Amino acid sequence: MVMLSPAVTAHNLTAWFVLDPDAAGRDYAVLEGAIAAQLAVLHETSQVNQLLIENLGDLDLFIQAGDIVKGGKQDRTIGTDFIVPARSGRVPLPAYCVEHARWSPRRAEPVSHFSESKHALASKKARLAMLMDRDQGKVWQSVGDEQQQLRDALDGEVRAAASPSSLELTYEQAHVRMAVDDYFPALDQAVAGAGDAVVGVVWAINGRLSHADRYGNAQLFAKLWRKLQRAAATEALGERRRMHPQGASDDTTMPLPTDGEIRRWLGAEAPAPSEGPEAWRTHEEAQLPPRTRLRTERARQGYRFSAYDTAVGTAGEGEAEVDAAGVAHEEVHGVVHVAVVAG
Repeated sequence: MVMLSPAVTAHNLTAWFVLDPDAAGRDYAVLEGAIAAQLAVLHETSQVNQLLIENLGDLDLFIQAGDIVKGGKQDRTIGTDFIVPARSGRVPLPAYCVEHARWSPRRAEPVSHFSESKHALASKKARLAMLMDRDQGKVWQSVGDEQQQLRDALDGEVRAAASPSSLELTYEQAHVRMAVDDYFPALDQAVAGAGDAVVGVVWAINGRLSHADRYGNAQLFAKLWRKLQRAAATEALGERRRMHPQGASDDTTMPLPTDGEIRRWLGAEAPAPSEGPEAWRTHEEAQLPPRTRLRTERARQGYRFSAYDTAVGTAGEGEAEVDAAGVAHEEVHGVVHVAVVAG
């Protein structure tokens, strides 16, 4: 039985954790840990929108759309959810540039490969530019817009002198990190208190549902939690000026959606004809060799992106029994990750 935890709010960011003690999907390595342990190498190809990923480990690797990789000739973000088998050899991987003004080595960083992946795209606008529009120009525009929002929120420059167009270096700026980290204590306490059945999280910013992620098991969520939390807090930081344009305190009470509203937003409950949310409609399906199947769905409330591991199973027409997190069970259908983004 899938449940939602009580809401926890840090400043203008609210989270509900998705709990499923029965989730039993297979385990995966993740990009941040695999690169750090030298169990994965992401190679520069000198093509802006394609890299080569090589899994050197004995565990299959899950890469999430929006993961930012640092280094190469320019920082990139990964363009899709992707499964990389153990001992894979070099496999093509879609990517988008998030540092438009560089095409050369930066300081002492490697140029032939990417050295780390500690952050993910924070902006919904950037994610939709990548996942729906597949437009590099719109991704670049969204990077600039996000930098401007953070600058406005912090009343100071957030671009790094070493490469002003780098979103990764903006996230690494000390005053940006300090402001983002201020969101963490309440969220970390809440996720620890939710126990070991947490498989996902639903986010609201300024009281409005923003996005959600759900995984096939608690182990995969735990590996990705810090990156998910950091991205959500960064987006919320950029939106604080909109909540309090006159510089008012964050202590203002925000009306929050109910559990029923969240379930209807996710698509786990059928809405009444007069209500805002509507049923999800399949927009596109795609197969990415060697083992990734993708489904994109649209509804009035936003977009839903599902990634399946075809070595576990595939989702056929009429098969997807959606649970209270808006997600089909991984052990039956091979679902590794489902993301819902407000639109």
